[in-house]
Amino acid sequence: QFVDEKVMAVDSLPVDKPDLMVELENKRIKPILSGKNEFWEAFSCLDYDQWYTTKVSYDASYRWPCEPYIVMATALIPPYDERFVHYGNDKAQHLLNLFYRQFRFVVLEDHFLVHLPHKLAEWADQRLRNEHIGEVLTLTEQFKFESGTEAGVNWHTGVRFSPGTYRVREGKMIVWNGKEWVDKASGSPSDPL
Repeated sequence: QFVDEKVMAVDSLPVDKPDLMVELENKRIKPILSGKNEFWEAFSCLDYDQWYTTKVSYDASYRWPCEPYIVMATALIPPYDERFVHYGNDKAQHLLNLFYRQFRFVVLEDHFLVHLPHKLAEWADQRLRNEHIGEVLTLTEQFKFESGTEAGVNWHTGVRFSPGTYRVREGKMIVWNGKEWVDKASGSPSDPL
């Protein structure tokens, strides 16, 4: 992201990786959210030090609450959880859901975007964030459990359930078969929640 909030001209944007590296060396650009009091955890999984020198794409090591910008086929993207209406964890929950569903996060060797500084939207105001933080954190934990369970992943550890893992729902045994949850009696797909 640009360090100087006044730099907004499109013609001043780097057009390739060598241009970007010059801007980084001259400290006019920095990795997004890497400054003091910024939320570095959101992008640290990308391993910028590796990206600066790589000649090939590489896998990012996903960890919560990483929320890098992504490009993927829209037909494969699960929907955002619309319960996240306040500031916080909306994008992070979406990326966690992709991780649970075993999508790979690949960092492309010569691709980048430049985040232009901007004022926070009204809904991201710190007072409103503080007012709703308990609601957001409670919803986040609920989402982790639900999306992890649906994808066959222990949301505490990130480890996939073994086939035969089961939950009891409304008196029925719902079993993880390694790909999906099924009703043990009928063998038909079933919602584990």
